[in-house]
Amino acid sequence: MLLNFDYDGVIVDSLGNLLDLTIKARELVGVGKTPTRNDFATLEDMTYEELARVIEIPEDKIPRFIETVRDLERRPPAPTFLFPDISNVFEQLARDHEIVVITASTTETVTQILEENGLSRTVAKVMGGELGLSKAKRIAMAQNDFDSAPGDTAMIGDAVSDIRQGKLARVKTVAVTWGFQSRDLLIAERPDLLADTPMDLLTLFN
Repeated sequence: MLLNFDYDGVIVDSLGNLLDLTIKARELVGVGKTPTRNDFATLEDMTYEELARVIEIPEDKIPRFIETVRDLERRPPAPTFLFPDISNVFEQLARDHEIVVITASTTETVTQILEENGLSRTVAKVMGGELGLSKAKRIAMAQNDFDSAPGDTAMIGDAVSDIRQGKLARVKTVAVTWGFQSRDLLIAERPDLLADTPMDLLTLFN
C-alpha cells in the first residue's frame, strides 16, 4: 500500500517552530497580524498562502510572505522532535508499504530532518511545498511513481485540508489527532479512518 504522510504535526512536533518562523516572516514583510497557535488550529487549508490570508496580509504581498518563509526555512533549523513512537511505526510500516511524505515544508528541510533522525531509509520519497502543487496532485504523482491504485493508497494527516485533499484524490483518508487540529474538527470532515496515537497506524495498516 502507498501511505502518503503529512509532515508537520504528524511526524514531527513542529508547531512551535512553524509559529516562530511565520511570526518572523510577517515581521520582515511588515504587514498583517501576528500569527497565533489558534490560526494553525483552525486553518481550512494548511498552507502558507492560506495562513497569509488569515493574518490579513494583502494579496499582492502574499508571494513575498511565502518567499520569506522559504528563505527562513533554509537557515539552520531549530531543534525538531519526532512524536513518540513515530520511528518505530515507520520502521514497521516500511516493511510492507511505500511511505511518501507530502508537505508544505521544503523537500530539503524535511529530508534533512528525516536523515538526522534515522528515518530516511523508511521514506521512499519526499514531495515538498516548493513544487507548487496541491497535495491531491502530489498524491496522484506518487500513485503514478509507485503504481498504486486509489484503493491501495492513503493520505494521512492532522488537518482538515489533508482529509479534503485525500478525498479529492479519491484515496483513503486517515485523520491523526496528535497534531495541529482538534479531534472534533477532524471528525467533522468524515475521514475514512481515525488514529489517536502513532501506534494506531500499525493496527490500521498491518
